Amino acid sequence: MAKTEKSMSYFMRESAKEPEIIEVPGIESIKDEDGNVIPFTIQILNQKQIADIYDKYRTRRMVTDKRGNPFTKGNEAVFETNTDSGKALRHVIVEALVYPNLRDKELMEYYNCYDITEMPLKVFPSPDEYQHVERAVLSALGIMDYGDEDDVDAAKN
Repeated sequence: MAKTEKSMSYFMRESAKEPEIIEVPGIESIKDEDGNVIPFTIQILNQKQIADIYDKYRTRRMVTDKRGNPFTKGNEAVFETNTDSGKALRHVIVEALVYPNLRDKELMEYYNCYDITEMPLKVFPSPDEYQHVERAVLSALGIMDYGDEDDVDAAKN
């Protein structure tokens, strides 16, 4: 049996280097001058970008007793890891949304907001609006499958 040389060129894809940007339907409550719903533009973040964002909101601390002595297991200190998932998710939404740009200085000043993780809550204050944006972004990124988000699937194709 002849051994076939395996080429690494199959894995050298431009599509893996260049971010994909899609357009999805916006929210019914946000319309332009002509009464048309304004669509959202979403950049498909890669897995490393998403992981890096979640890492920013992960804290690790040594577990101690009431006196401040560290707990140990097998002669090693025990650590507790916590992630502020809500804040990390909102940061993912901010990074993925190209339009509206939630990092826009003028928009942030309008909402008197200086923390980008609060911007999705300020710009989309009603639960319905926020959930629409969250679903659109998470579906586009392939993180969650909401089943009825046919518009996101159509935008990807």
